[in-house]
Amino acid sequence: MGIWAGARFFWRPGVYLAGMAVSILALLLLRAAKERRVAGVMGVFFFLGALLAGNAAHPVLPQAGVYQVTGVATENASPRENGSVALYLDETAVGSDDFSYALGRVYWTYYPTEEDPFLPEEGDRVSFAGRLYAPNGQMNPYGFDFRMFLLEKGAVAGISGAQNPEIVDHPGRGLRSVSYRARQALVKRVRAVFGAGSALPEALLLGVKEQLPDEVSRGFANAGVAHLLAVSGLHVALFAGALMLPLRRLMGPRGRMAVLGAFLLAYCALLDFSAPVVRASLLLMLAQGQRIVRRAPDGVTGLAAAFLILLLFRPLSLFSASFQLSFCAVLGMAAFTPAIRWQLEKRGLRHWPVGLGRMIGANLGVTLPTAQIFHRFSLIGLAINPLACLMFSVLLPLYALTLALGSLYLPLGRALAVPINAVSSWIVGGVEALGALPFASLRVPFLPWYGVAAVVIALALASRYTVWPGRKKAAAAVLLLILSFGAWRLSLPRQVQYIQLAMGQADSALILDGRETIVIDAGDYGGDLADYLLSTGRRADHLFITHLHSDHCLGIRQLLDERIPIGQVYLPEGAEEQQIDGACLALIGEIAESGVPVKHLAAGDQFHTDRTSMEVTWPVGETVQPGQDANRYCLTMLWDLAGVRVLTTGDLTGAYELYAARDAEILKVPHHGSKTSTGADFLQAVTPDLALITGSGRENAALPNGDTIARLEERGIPWYDTGTWGALTVTVQDGRATLTPFVSRKEDR
Repeated sequence: MGIWAGARFFWRPGVYLAGMAVSILALLLLRAAKERRVAGVMGVFFFLGALLAGNAAHPVLPQAGVYQVTGVATENASPRENGSVALYLDETAVGSDDFSYALGRVYWTYYPTEEDPFLPEEGDRVSFAGRLYAPNGQMNPYGFDFRMFLLEKGAVAGISGAQNPEIVDHPGRGLRSVSYRARQALVKRVRAVFGAGSALPEALLLGVKEQLPDEVSRGFANAGVAHLLAVSGLHVALFAGALMLPLRRLMGPRGRMAVLGAFLLAYCALLDFSAPVVRASLLLMLAQGQRIVRRAPDGVTGLAAAFLILLLFRPLSLFSASFQLSFCAVLGMAAFTPAIRWQLEKRGLRHWPVGLGRMIGANLGVTLPTAQIFHRFSLIGLAINPLACLMFSVLLPLYALTLALGSLYLPLGRALAVPINAVSSWIVGGVEALGALPFASLRVPFLPWYGVAAVVIALALASRYTVWPGRKKAAAAVLLLILSFGAWRLSLPRQVQYIQLAMGQADSALILDGRETIVIDAGDYGGDLADYLLSTGRRADHLFITHLHSDHCLGIRQLLDERIPIGQVYLPEGAEEQQIDGACLALIGEIAESGVPVKHLAAGDQFHTDRTSMEVTWPVGETVQPGQDANRYCLTMLWDLAGVRVLTTGDLTGAYELYAARDAEILKVPHHGSKTSTGADFLQAVTPDLALITGSGRENAALPNGDTIARLEERGIPWYDTGTWGALTVTVQDGRATLTPFVSRKEDR
């Protein structure tokens, strides 16, 4: 709770220091009262957590701007689909003629050019001129918190651009630089041995997933076995067990512990001290230490100690998905395995109840974080997890042995890799096929706090820590879950809402009318849109695409990947015949092939739901000419949301906006507030009371344009941009609209 308060709530170091002092004083004064000292201990840890997390979550940075940057690449640079490169730099320093500032780890993005396709490799020290910026936090409801994600990875800032990049002669000398170069050497050896089948062994042995196809990761996630692709406790236990087996005859417990500690430290460094690897390593070391002092190892106590140690050094790991899944899986094993083992033995399964019990216990443990993070509960995963873990337990040693033999004699390693690659391909294909089954997983909405509490209590009732009879446990758990589900249904919004999502320099909006969901555009990346629909248990009943430009429709890819049902797609008349993005056209084709109807709209067409109606104001069907800029014939719609009119305009250009103009209380400003749109005559025709702008919000951004803002302010029209305020939610009740920005600001217009 202290970590949550310091990182998420407010950062007041003076208050936290004073609270810690009071808690320590209470401990000293209550030495004789052991029961009352619990409050003092809790206070000390609460304020310690707040101080540690607050310090990590609020790094001191130089002013945003262009600096000379040096740092060590933590991975191989490779262009993404949009042509950009993104990677982390370590040992980073930024400076100018006046100063130099050490930042540690940063997130670097840039676009290589044809003249200079600069692509550094892992371990290279690079130097270039780039722009320093502070990353945005969460900008949309249920959306991705980019700032916290980077902080969890230890990255305190972002760097964009790469002017005059070069690789500096001397490499980094720190521990991480050495580990990066070691991992790079091992990656090259893996690729030499396994050839075209190296993607899976790279991921399983070294945690390198740059060659792993997205469809493989997606298939494992859909099948509920994505944890197998992350280096975690299974990997650490297998490697440590192989190491300890010969050492049992060579040295005593303390010697084995020293060798094990050195091996685990090196492996953690090789894997960049990822939370699952560090957690598993700490548990092994604690268990070994308990044996030395002749205490029976206790899973929950060891897990709690590892939890505390990790958070003392990396407090923001608490918000990491891998951290939560890793600890919950082990907690599930400790809490449920004995009861499951007893039930299995009771039913005659006496040969492998321990392993099966652990797998089931781990699945129960990760039920809640999996549902909250991925919004899915894998049904197929419950069935195949034990077998999948068994197969990967065999694959891992085979990969390691083949790599070792291939390092000694490459032809031998390559010969052994041929059948192993074939088996691996068969396993991966089987997992993907199972994950593609329609009943493989269930969609689960985001649970509010009372839903989380109900699930936690239900799982606690099922664990070995409650002694109620089985029927009472089951009845109490079912009653809790029914009550929490009923409370969630009652808490659903009853009013009509319009939500303009923050998508950077892209467009996407939602209209919610009861359970009916209308989507207007999907942005260039639809991750936050998909997260909103998944978190609220909604489908895209009606998907309106204003035109086929990438910043309005490429986000459909994420809706399809997440298997979000789409009821019907609407396009402007002649949309496919204009100057458009080929990838967008392919997505529409993919949707049509899946059986979703695609309808074309022109001025005069109408649409209705329960409390929402819409009339298309542009384009006029007979005026549409092929081969034009798609912005000219952008779908423009006048919405009536329970008595409040909203004019949505996409990227409509200034030359045509008067044809589409209609009187409305709320205007979604055309073309992100560009200079040539939203003219004075257009504003005179619409007479809006409020203007919403989709823009980046950065100081150096070209949009929204200052001239457009000036025209709005001259007419006294309040305006809000998504880049500054995040998602803009308009709630309509009793014919009146209320605007709620997602990001609060001290100053208000």
